[in-house]
Amino acid sequence: MSARILSETAIRYFLQVVNSGSISEAAARLHVVPSAISRQISRLESELDAPLFERQSRGVALTAAGELLAGYARRTLLDAEQVSNEIRALQNNSESLIKLACTQGFASHCLPDAIARFQAAGIPGSFQIQVASAREVTRLVREAQVDIGFCFSLGAAKDINVVYSQPAPLLALVAPGHPLASRGSVTLSEVVDYPLALPGPTSTLRELLDIYCSRAGLVYRSVLDTENLETLVQFAISGNAVTFTGELFVRHRLKANELTALNLAEIAGSDRAIEIQTLARRQLSPTMTRFIEHMKAILSQTE
Repeated sequence: MSARILSETAIRYFLQVVNSGSISEAAARLHVVPSAISRQISRLESELDAPLFERQSRGVALTAAGELLAGYARRTLLDAEQVSNEIRALQNNSESLIKLACTQGFASHCLPDAIARFQAAGIPGSFQIQVASAREVTRLVREAQVDIGFCFSLGAAKDINVVYSQPAPLLALVAPGHPLASRGSVTLSEVVDYPLALPGPTSTLRELLDIYCSRAGLVYRSVLDTENLETLVQFAISGNAVTFTGELFVRHRLKANELTALNLAEIAGSDRAIEIQTLARRQLSPTMTRFIEHMKAILSQTE
């Protein structure tokens, strides 16, 4: 495989098919006809002397050769963009750009202060943040749309390098005057007797709760569903509801005695973890590496 292949339209079309899982969907996103996509894929397969996709009834799936090319192409395109940004920054005497993806809690309660402290230390760097679900964060990292991802994870993900992982046990949160507030630990069967305020179904927190309730044969009643963590927390503070999160995003409220955190006996040892993710085998810039080390130091303070 030559570097010339990766610089051509064919590789851009190939990656769009990989990301969409369908030639027709890739064509729609690129505003070209499907036959143009097929010709470019055929060209790549001819040059590499290997099939890149298996045609299926619904879309296409990568072959082993396609998997190798996709990973290599993503890293190469990221590296090229990174070098271009750094050269532009040198020429304009400006800062290099770091693209982040994170779940809503990180965007609201962790990254703003962390980025401000990073820049206050005199380290050059500007940032873009995309807020998404945990699965979307991982997808954005895998598809090379961002440099670094911050999310909660329930397990390993393909083509992802986890540069930092920290256990994030689920806590039940209630107002100090709640009937359960005097308990240091509660069971799910006790919690589901109360109205719950929960994040949406794409949240790892909601997924974990569903798993454990299903195992125990428990049915819960959610009276408020929202992706906004601050709304969930404020609702719990204001009434009789129970909500859930890890310690990281509510530490300040716990210290101010606005909330009481209760351990959940069944879930305390769960596999839910805070992760910092990058694309596997990707070479990061020095500024990106320094920011990751900065975030590791901040997150490790909660361990």
